[in-house]
Amino acid sequence: MAQAMNTSNNESPASRVMSEAIELAIEGHSPFPERAAFIDADTPGIDWAIDRAIKDDLAVVLVSVDGSTRVLRAEPART
Repeated sequence: MAQAMNTSNNESPASRVMSEAIELAIEGHSPFPERAAFIDADTPGIDWAIDRAIKDDLAVVLVSVDGSTRVLRAEPART
């Protein structure tokens, strides 16, 4: 992945991945949705954070401590 500009060791995994995503978007090839919330998988109250992102019509990039990612997208339930 591209080297992010202002990364530090104090950044959370989600913050580091988001910085990399911005750099890749500037270069024109980010693997993540344009409108997304980057959330650490071990965030307390993660259910609230995911719910808020979905209500704001954002995809969720869930970032694990090791930096691996999963993109979650909400879709309406089929009735």
